[in-house]
Parts: sequence; structure tokens; C-alpha cells
Amino acid sequence: MRSSHKSPKNNERMTRVKRSSGARAGDADSQKLAQVAKAIGNQNLGAHLQSKSAQRDNLLAFICMRLQTIHDVQAKERNEMKNEREWFREVAKGVQGFHLPDPKRWHECTKYFQRAAMAMCAGHVGRGVQLLQRGLEAENAAFESIPKQVEVKLDEHEKSPDNAPGEMMDIDPDACCPSTGKPQELQLADRILNISDHMEPTPPLRFLHWWKRNEEEEEEEEEEADE
Repeated sequence: MRSSHKSPKNNERMTRVKRSSGARAGDADSQKLAQVAKAIGNQNLGAHLQSKSAQRDNLLAFICMRLQTIHDVQAKERNEMKNEREWFREVAKGVQGFHLPDPKRWHECTKYFQRAAMAMCAGHVGRGVQLLQRGLEAENAAFESIPKQVEVKLDEHEKSPDNAPGEMMDIDPDACCPSTGKPQELQLADRILNISDHMEPTPPLRFLHWWKRNEEEEEEEEEEADE
């Protein structure tokens, strides 16, 4: 049976992120900093951490920017749920690209972005980059699954995800830096995740004529009322 829903496809490039075990996070960070200091010298450690902090801040700004775009696109997809009369026929007929709006399609990438930001704020830049990469892959899948009737309502800059920042490639998986406070814009993640609206499956095509007849009768009644 044809489904009128379309969810983001699982991305085969995604890999399981292993969690470290053993020492506490604080101890592990101290050990990493000691290793870095030994490798580059205590004299250069401050400059090294300052550089990593700058990279962290740039990546946090990028995450906040992506969350703002996702929040705006989700709002438009949610709003399109009220315009069923405009695209019901295409969905019922199974026209390519037309399926039910689903604001929850943005939850997966948002969770990754949120976790990435939290890791970076805690000083775990490397782990944050890993989570950010998975978030970008999930976001790309979400954009590819947007129904046509929502896509046409998007602004040009909203129609596809941004490319990953080039500096992500230069950050070691174990890279760390001083912790920092959470950007206020991260509250957007909670707003996105709090949206759980959904639509019931579109009736099969055999009900389309019945629905159309009722619609025409309503239009006739409106015309008679205007006379």
C-alpha cells in the first residue's frame, strides 16, 4: 500500500559514535591537555587553546545558524498542514514529490546539532565535530524528503543545507579547549523538538471523487449564498 508519508532516508555514511569509558570527563580532559602541552610545549599551549576556542566559537555560530534555518523551514512545513485542499489531489494520486507535511522530520538533525553544541561548550571540540557531521548528514536527508508543496514556499537560502565549515576537517577527534557558556540561540533546538504535529494518512485514491464531490457541493452552496 502506498504511503503518503516520506521520512528522511537513513544515511549509510553515518557511523556509531563510541563513548569513552574509564576516567571521569574532567580527568580525561586534564590528561589530554597534558599530552598537548608535552607535544607543543607549555609556552605554546595558550596560543593553541586560543586557536581551538576560536574554532569552537565559529562552529557554535554555524550550528546556531543552521538551527535558525531549520526552525523557519519547520514553521513553514507546519503551516502547510492547514492547506490540505491545495495539494490533496496530488498526494492522493501519488504524484512524485507530493506527500504529507511532517514537521518532525527535523528532529533527528536538531538532536545532533544540540548534542554537538553541548559537547563543544564543554570543551570537547573533537567530539562536537563528529556529532555536527552526523547532524549535517541528517539535515541533508531531511531536506531531500521535503514535500513539493512545502519546498515551493521556501526562500532561496532555505531550500538546501549549507556546506560543512572547512575548518571541521582540521580538528582532531580528541581536540579539546576551555569550556564556555551556551549560546542563547541554542534554545531554538528545544522549540524545534517541541513541535510534534502530524497528519493522518491521506485516504486512498478511490475516495478522491467523493471528496471532490463534497468540495464542489460546498462551492455551489457558497455561490448560492452570495447571490
